[in-house]
Amino acid sequence: MSNPATESAARTAPFIDVKSVTVRYDLSRTGGTLTAVEDVNLTISEGEFVTVLGPSGCGKTTVMNVIAGLVEASEGEVLVDGRRVEGPGPERAVVFQDYALLPWRSVFDNVKFGLEMQAHLKSEDWRMRVQEAIDLVGLSGFENSYPRELSGGMQQRVGLARAIVAEPRILLMDEPLGAVDALTREVMRDEIEKLITATGKTVIFITHSIEEAILLGDRIVVFKSHPGSVLEEITVDLPRPRSERGAQSDPRYLELRDHLWEVLQNEATAASRGGRAS
Repeated sequence: MSNPATESAARTAPFIDVKSVTVRYDLSRTGGTLTAVEDVNLTISEGEFVTVLGPSGCGKTTVMNVIAGLVEASEGEVLVDGRRVEGPGPERAVVFQDYALLPWRSVFDNVKFGLEMQAHLKSEDWRMRVQEAIDLVGLSGFENSYPRELSGGMQQRVGLARAIVAEPRILLMDEPLGAVDALTREVMRDEIEKLITATGKTVIFITHSIEEAILLGDRIVVFKSHPGSVLEEITVDLPRPRSERGAQSDPRYLELRDHLWEVLQNEATAASRGGRAS
């Protein structure tokens, strides 16, 4: 017999639950340890788009890698849909900043790589899914092209298609637009918003851009460094779809942007003095 109380708790529990995560690394040269992140707590609902903002070296990527199962926490744990993360899993996919494409493979075969661990799929099934992913990111007609023949924005689309082809529930995106030019970045940002709206994925999106964090996120998590931890969380109460040009005339957008600039500037100043912002 089902337990109504248990079922209710399962429905209200966070989809991703980062609980008191600390990551330390041993320093072989000195024999000491480096604390990369300390006591990070974060909850994310299913279907939420969370942007993570903070200075370089603040542990944003480390926390994302713990969620991905690529790095083991020294203390604490991460739960995904109530299950402890103990390694990579098919419900989580990572999109990297540097594309990480295989140069000897075509666009089709690079995207196919996202399915190759799923050997149970029939040939006609995976071919259809690869083509659907390519179509979804706007690369129809480039199936037989190689990474060297593509622009940076197109290469990042291949990386995105490779991540979504396996139909993960969670996309972990580590500065995916950091290596493209400003115009391509704006176009890709709009396309990512449309893609996530269409697919309903849960997204953690790391960025250094305040504007990007506001335009994409349902919520912004700001990290501080030395060691990395959550400094502030902000709900973005702006209507969708959002564009940079449209948002610039919205007083709430300007208020959020100015607040985030002040928070990050105070954090940078405190860090440079060896102290901590209050």
